[in-house]
Amino acid sequence: MKQLFKLALITFVANPVFAFSQSNKNYISVGYSSVCCGTPSDKPIMNYIKNFEKENKLKPFEIFLERGLGKEGEHAFYIGTGNLNTKLLKSFLNGLEITATSQNKQRSRKGDGYVNVDDKLTSNSTLKRIKIKPRNAISSIVAYDYKK
Repeated sequence: MKQLFKLALITFVANPVFAFSQSNKNYISVGYSSVCCGTPSDKPIMNYIKNFEKENKLKPFEIFLERGLGKEGEHAFYIGTGNLNTKLLKSFLNGLEITATSQNKQRSRKGDGYVNVDDKLTSNSTLKRIKIKPRNAISSIVAYDYKK
């Protein structure tokens, strides 16, 4: 029984997706859809996140990537809001929406998909539920290193 408990504890601690950060109770969802030929680049959003973090002298954001949402690379990012106060959260969300809108306006009408920022926050418990029961047979959630 002790060994089983130790194994369960090690699995829980070693897998960051099961042990979502306690400080991130909510996440901003940024989805990438496809029209015919793949999703738009992640770079504009990731560059905005890095710049916002640097300008506001914040700790690194906790970000999770949900892959496998479609056959053409559809995916979503979940950005932890634990290091943002109310004012910074509004500013960050506004900047994400501006970045996504700009990217959507510049997209190729015949090929690129869309970047969608959800204005409703996703809860920690929702991410845990998605991890345990994926949305489809090929989807999964993993920790994402946006600093690379």
